[in-house]
Amino acid sequence: MKKLGAVMMVAVSAFAAVGSVASDAKACGGEWVPAVEIDHRPEGIARAEKVLKKGEHAAAAAMIIRMMPHVKDLKAKKDGTLVARAQRILALSVARNNGALPIDKELPSYVQGTWIGKSDKDKATNLEWSVAALRKLNDIKKDDAAVQSDLAEALAKVEKHRGEAKAMLEKLAEKDLIATPEAYAALADLRSAAGDSEGQKLALKRCESMAKSANVCRASA
Repeated sequence: MKKLGAVMMVAVSAFAAVGSVASDAKACGGEWVPAVEIDHRPEGIARAEKVLKKGEHAAAAAMIIRMMPHVKDLKAKKDGTLVARAQRILALSVARNNGALPIDKELPSYVQGTWIGKSDKDKATNLEWSVAALRKLNDIKKDDAAVQSDLAEALAKVEKHRGEAKAMLEKLAEKDLIATPEAYAALADLRSAAGDSEGQKLALKRCESMAKSANVCRASA
């Protein structure tokens, strides 16, 4: 009996010691809390969209590539997803920088790939990806004027697609559905190349009425 009593006393003492340590940990702010991993990408993509809207295309692209280094190989399955939004930002940034993103100082070399556009081949590769990415988004969200405006803008940057770009933009222009000043600038350029100076002026006028910066329309002028 004495032996059993001694064992029980040891057990009670040990339990009390554990309770005392836990109590002390709580008192000192040391209570264990399970780690929760937060996905910062939704917030980051929202910021990149705002940066793109301000005309800082290269900066927006760098933000996307840092967040999603393999964004080029991902598949957007429906509109509004993180992948779809990220690819739109990157595709438009590439198109608006003519296939070359001056972001070599903002990205580690192992994720730069062809994005910097060091050669004509790299620029062409980037522009073709831009077109392909925006085509997929257009397939997902059919009959959307904003998506079609983006796609036509990218198409206009590739010589073999310029006819398709003009047809798409002219169709949107007939219904006054071109969604961005950049798309109007692309239409002005395409009309100029076709010898339509009056049409070019009209497109530039619409571009200027929508753009926050004259630089958006200046290249076409």
